[in-house]
Amino acid sequence: MTHAELDTTYTALAEAIARTGETRSPLLLATLALSLLAEQPDAASALAQITQAERLSNT
Repeated sequence: MTHAELDTTYTALAEAIARTGETRSPLLLATLALSLLAEQPDAASALAQITQAERLSNT
């Protein structure tokens, strides 16, 4: 993904979160996370993504 594509994607996510609202945004993010995890080639890759996200959220 190019920098411009990443920026477009990030903006779309931020706008979707804003439209969804504070109460329902956790559901949006959980649904997105499950969808993206399902696209991983194997469980090891998915688990690595989970570990990385957890590590980054604790910093």
